[in-house]
Amino acid sequence: MRKISVCTVVINLDVGGLEKVAVSLLNGLDRARFDPSLICLDAPGKLFDQVDLPPGRRLVLRRRPRLNLGFARVDPELPLAIRGFLRDVRADVLHVHNFAPLIFGGVSSRLLLPRPRVVYSEHNEINSASPRSLRKFRVYVRLADAIIAVSGDLATKLRRDLGVRRPVHVIRNGIDGARVRAGRRDRLRAELRLPEDARVLGTVAVLSRQKGIDVLLDAAGEVLGRDPRAHVVIAGDGPARADLEARRAGMAARERVHFLGLRSDVPDIMAGLDAYVLSSRWEGLPLAVLEAMAAGKPIVATRVGGVPEAIEDGAGGYLVAPEDPRALADRLLALLSDPAAAAAMGARNAQAFDARFSLGAMLAAHERLFTEIAPAR
Repeated sequence: MRKISVCTVVINLDVGGLEKVAVSLLNGLDRARFDPSLICLDAPGKLFDQVDLPPGRRLVLRRRPRLNLGFARVDPELPLAIRGFLRDVRADVLHVHNFAPLIFGGVSSRLLLPRPRVVYSEHNEINSASPRSLRKFRVYVRLADAIIAVSGDLATKLRRDLGVRRPVHVIRNGIDGARVRAGRRDRLRAELRLPEDARVLGTVAVLSRQKGIDVLLDAAGEVLGRDPRAHVVIAGDGPARADLEARRAGMAARERVHFLGLRSDVPDIMAGLDAYVLSSRWEGLPLAVLEAMAAGKPIVATRVGGVPEAIEDGAGGYLVAPEDPRALADRLLALLSDPAAAAAMGARNAQAFDARFSLGAMLAAHERLFTEIAPAR
């Protein structure tokens, strides 16, 4: 029997949680049973070269929204280009990640016979979108034959708040824990020339409003003022970086706040931390939290999205309300004041990661769904 042809559609493969998940799936699907391919709608992105696919199974398009339909500007050539590629790779399943790929991929699939089945993965909070975008979502989500939510919280919101009637499958993100655990604690500390007794708090994130790094900096002002050993490390880049660095410039202890920029050595960064911080305003199920769990770090995180499904408050760390820098600071100081309790929390996170968030578990769940939904071949 012919292998199941699964075509993944993303906007691009720039650095981010969604994109890392897409690359893991493309490279990790069992090649004895699945034949993966890839469409990038806008550009290849920084992770594109990590995808292990021959040129004939990768397509990079560049959207040119030239046609004004009144409610949106679209590229009329895009569905035809996607249709041609899907026909060439004999796609059985179209796996689209987030909303724009759902629209273009879903419409294109309707131009083919036999029609590929559309699996739509949603990675983030949708309720924060504008009312107009929500109306569009309710229309276009009908293009999906099945929906994947990366957390139970997101699945509930899709059904309850957005009226989704299609099947919603909860498949939580997974990562390669062995890769994260290969990090070396000394590298980050040597790079930053930190003293031996430094206590390092850190985050890895796209520097955008969603991630709440401004809130983290407000909390850091309190933490650094009360603990002279504390340092804060922020790895990542994004549209808010200049504003955030300007905010740091006004801090009394600014020399102990380190912006690292975009990094590829996340395992070494995680290894160098004493605790991980997530200050997001909204989330799906962030990969950086899973990386911190795999690395055995205690975590202080905002109670958003699927985060409480990964971190048990008081067991693997602490959960606080979003946009509450005082609560964030208090919990970080609590971790710093009790290293034994912090170490126990980190150990519990490592155990929870192994039980629930491995890369193998994520791959197996996707493979089961693709097998169930693929049309007869």
